[in-house]
Amino acid sequence: MKIAELDIDKRVIDTLAKNGFVDLYPPQAEALPIAVSGKNLIAAVPTASGKSLIGFIPAVNTVLRDKGRVLYIVPLKALASEKKEDLDKFSELGIKVMMSSGDLDSDDGRLADADIIVATSEKADSMMRHGSRWMDDVSLVIADEIHLIHDPSRGPTLEIILTKLLRKNKNMQIIALSATISNAGDLAEWLNAELVTGSWRPIPLKEGVYFDGEITFDDLSSIEVPQSKDNIWDMMEQTVADGGQCMIFVNTRRSSESLAVKYSDKMKAFAGKALSDKERDILEGDAEATSVGRKLSACVRCGMAFHNAGLTYKQRKYVEDNFRNGSIRCIVATPTLAAGINLPARRVIVRDTHRFESNAGNVPISVMEVKQMCGRAGRPGYDPYGEAVLVGKSQRDFDRLMEDYIMHDTERLTSKLGNEMVLRSHILGIIATGDADTEDGIVDFMRSTFFGNTSQMYGIESVVESVVDFLEKEEMVKREGDILRILPFGKRISDLYIDPKSAVILRDAVRKIKEDTPDLMILHAAASTPDVMGLYPKKSDQDRLSDVEARYGGRFLVEEPDDNDIMMYEMFLSSLKVAVLLEDWISEISEEEITLSMGIGPGDIRSRVDMTDWLLYSMNEVAYIFKPEATKKIRPLLTRVRYGVKEELLGLVSFRGVGRARARVLYDHGIHSKSDVISVDIEFLSKLPKIGPALAKSMKAQAGGLTEMKIMPPTNEEEEYMLEKMAEEYAADKMQDPQKQSKLFDY
Repeated sequence: MKIAELDIDKRVIDTLAKNGFVDLYPPQAEALPIAVSGKNLIAAVPTASGKSLIGFIPAVNTVLRDKGRVLYIVPLKALASEKKEDLDKFSELGIKVMMSSGDLDSDDGRLADADIIVATSEKADSMMRHGSRWMDDVSLVIADEIHLIHDPSRGPTLEIILTKLLRKNKNMQIIALSATISNAGDLAEWLNAELVTGSWRPIPLKEGVYFDGEITFDDLSSIEVPQSKDNIWDMMEQTVADGGQCMIFVNTRRSSESLAVKYSDKMKAFAGKALSDKERDILEGDAEATSVGRKLSACVRCGMAFHNAGLTYKQRKYVEDNFRNGSIRCIVATPTLAAGINLPARRVIVRDTHRFESNAGNVPISVMEVKQMCGRAGRPGYDPYGEAVLVGKSQRDFDRLMEDYIMHDTERLTSKLGNEMVLRSHILGIIATGDADTEDGIVDFMRSTFFGNTSQMYGIESVVESVVDFLEKEEMVKREGDILRILPFGKRISDLYIDPKSAVILRDAVRKIKEDTPDLMILHAAASTPDVMGLYPKKSDQDRLSDVEARYGGRFLVEEPDDNDIMMYEMFLSSLKVAVLLEDWISEISEEEITLSMGIGPGDIRSRVDMTDWLLYSMNEVAYIFKPEATKKIRPLLTRVRYGVKEELLGLVSFRGVGRARARVLYDHGIHSKSDVISVDIEFLSKLPKIGPALAKSMKAQAGGLTEMKIMPPTNEEEEYMLEKMAEEYAADKMQDPQKQSKLFDY
């Protein structure tokens, strides 16, 4: 089928044709006529079969022809930036695309002029709680990677936001994009949608198992692999020597790093590159190099890389971008990389099909997760085929992997919404937004969810009653007969988008704060909330944690556990380890020292800093309600955690591009404030360590108070990276051609 045969705005057809898009893939040809007709659609098709265009064409057409507004929901921030970059290619049609994935305590009013809004499900739900007026105008919702509705952490929010949108506007169109799943019909029935499924891919994918020098595939074909003492390297070398790229999935961060280091010298014979100073800064840790960063940099110089949650956003993004452009030939990754990021390779090797889980030991990875990893195989435009290979250690293991994974359908999607812990926050939000004002109304809302459509909802009434009892006891809602009324505390917590249990911990802690309360105790209270993920206390941490516990015994702002309750005590220590990490961070202990002393990665620091930043902000808001004088203790600590500095540097870290390490350099050279930046000679400033001419000029401009723009510190590392990248691309385009515009799909 030709794109020109679709019933869409001619400008879309012409623009796609100019860029070489004339014919549709079979899944697109089946799905797009349904999508552009205004009907709800579930497209459950394989990775790399053209799902994105099934969303993009109806989105652009809705804006141009129907003058409608589009909400594009993604499960991950990284996917949000990727989709925005893709949709920006349509900007020459006059379409304005904006992304919203940051501050959850905002209605993001700047989106009022946007035609297409890309947002995470959490951000979309948060904006609905804040009463964002532009949400009323949304006529098309695209839910990308909807199969992640089964994920215990992300799924419930996606399910809730789609239910709210469906109930809010019965005429709203929903297009849901999914990987191939066994019960896609259940999703289609829930969303009252047409269903398109299939197995077609532009690049054929073969899945198989390696054992004893041979890969046997699902179509019964086989490939011999030259054997040495290392079968993983044998398969990598075979792929790379043939001009392909390779991706290896392992189950731990340590394995991802050790394997990448192990194979780097061998890979250097096939790839490798000299790194610029800027590239080395990104990989090693910018102004603060770490051992993990230096290890990554050394691997990348050899054409290898590792990818895991312990890396910073900039490091992960660099690895992804340079794998796409071919300068990195092989990535060793944990499964986080498989979750929707567009990063294909010719051969994917899944080394580990088990992972360790506390309370359960080594457990098998789900078929769906393995299939997601396998789906990374096959680069359209580069590879004639894709191969996904699991690794068998014996004949029995070979048979198990073939039967349990290669020849097995994925598990049925199930809702993770039906438990009290998950529902606490969502029931509060439902009451706060007026989606229900009685317990029966909440139960009725639940019937509209995927959970309600695929289960008997046994016991849901008692779960709802229990949650409402908790919210009433903590004075977030009030029962007036059968009617549930939101109270100011509950409305504020709903807007802050934190777990009501976290709010109770923060409120009780705020009431105990005094003028002499140590910063560590405030940090520990924030780290003790369900919203902040603790850090497992290792044997090497025990002496320090025990010392801190003994030193501050009786002064903690949260209840100290009974030593006999082993589980509660371990949770206490895990939050205490986060608090100690944060205290080191605001004391300007280097990232290198923190990562080495605590056995963590730079990304672990950043994730705890970002989440604690939000919890301290929430704590400050709670203090305004219950004990305003406590804000004097919380507010300075909030800013110090955000930037990782002692109080004396707060006037310097607000400069974009400075950060904690460069702020210390400036301070130690006599530059303490904005006025000092204004008065100091730019040549002196540019010659300071880690500053340089470009940053010196930028700081001078910021200190001078530019009238045409508002200088704001980045809210997080992802935003900072994207702003820097946009600025670089804009500058490069202007140097080449002042009139140049970005072209659709010009990548």
